[in-house]
Amino acid sequence: MNRLTKAAIAVGGAAVLLVGGAQTIAYWTAQGTATGPDVTAGTLTMSDGACGEWTLDGGGAVTDGIVPGDTVTTTCSLAIGGTGDHLALGEITVSSPTWTAENALTGALDLSLTSATLGDETLTLPLTDPVPVGETDSLVVNLEAAFDTAATNDTQGLTAALDDVTVQVTQAHVVPTP
Repeated sequence: MNRLTKAAIAVGGAAVLLVGGAQTIAYWTAQGTATGPDVTAGTLTMSDGACGEWTLDGGGAVTDGIVPGDTVTTTCSLAIGGTGDHLALGEITVSSPTWTAENALTGALDLSLTSATLGDETLTLPLTDPVPVGETDSLVVNLEAAFDTAATNDTQGLTAALDDVTVQVTQAHVVPTP
């Protein structure tokens, strides 16, 4: 082998060793662990309630029976509560009130939901803005039954018993303004 070739191979090998040695630099490393905090979900609850006695035209008790043209109302109260930093009610749904047994009297009564209150606040249904709810509030829904003035004689002496009224609330998210 030629001396020049041997020298070139030797220089090339030295260069490879130098370049290869430059890539063996070590860096320090360290590792730690941060403990994560817990987060707990809030609650939304409602307990069963009851509807009060029927009252005449927003006034006194029904004592001798209703007659065509009367309007009777009842209020149904339920306990509602919840926890959560931004908890609010977004929707209140009340089942379409129905009568236990259909008869001529129930057919002549136009039954409807008229209003609701949450604590001291009167609500307009359906809700258009979320309503904040506290840990314990009272939800009251008001039902009205108007006795049709065109009722016939076959409505006399009959009874109309209101079925259970189902109230459902849906949670909404509200961020209070500072």
